[in-house]
Amino acid sequence: MIIQPALPLAFSQVGQRPVNQDALYPPVDMATPASQLFIVCDGMGGADKGEVASQLLCQALARYASARPELVFDSHHLSRALDEAYEAYNAYLQDHPLVSRMGSTLALVQLHERGVTVAHLGDSRVYQFRDGKIIFCTQDHRQVIDMVEAGIITAAQARTHPWRNRLSRAVLAVASAADKPAARPAADVVVLTDVQPGDYFFMCTDGVLETLDDQMLETILAIDRSEQEHIQSIQIMCAGQTKDNYSAYLIGIHQVSQPEPARAILS
Repeated sequence: MIIQPALPLAFSQVGQRPVNQDALYPPVDMATPASQLFIVCDGMGGADKGEVASQLLCQALARYASARPELVFDSHHLSRALDEAYEAYNAYLQDHPLVSRMGSTLALVQLHERGVTVAHLGDSRVYQFRDGKIIFCTQDHRQVIDMVEAGIITAAQARTHPWRNRLSRAVLAVASAADKPAARPAADVVVLTDVQPGDYFFMCTDGVLETLDDQMLETILAIDRSEQEHIQSIQIMCAGQTKDNYSAYLIGIHQVSQPEPARAILS
């Protein structure tokens, strides 16, 4: 399978925060139609140096992939790449003793010959849209979602629960545990093989979702217009409304084809 995107488009805005703790790979305006790997990270505001944590995580995964040109991310490779991110976190903590803990969410999309790998930790989200409808969406790693699944609270109670923004999983390092790290949460990883021309993959930090819910995103992407107009509409609706940093990637699928079989050369 050969998956050819249109020009991927992104934005990353500070919102009403003093600093932007979101990070993207490729950085805004640096993706091309040849780009295959996309990463969206949101530094944890409850920890220290969220803006550093998100950048270190983006850089570690991008560096791991660039060193292995034929790499297809699976649970094994993602775990190894995250090991390198944790090493970067621990090195930063050792060099900055006033920083006690740092962490970030992760959302990853990789296009490859088997389909599309989607991976995530935390509440940065990945959607797949087709004909203006959501056909796939990651499930946030939040404590209230775990509580709903355990029957402790209802879905309605989760929407207003005081713990609704607490993450149950993230990429997190703590200075006091650098020498004997606790068990690290695993990312959810899936390979999507149902990919068609005209599909959109949309990645975003939770700041976007302060303003736009699933139905609003479907409405925006159902309109027949360019990718540039879609991403501008989303950004405009968040501007002035979202308190948190808000960042996103929109990856339109231009073409999906099967490689031609190799032909024998007769002498």
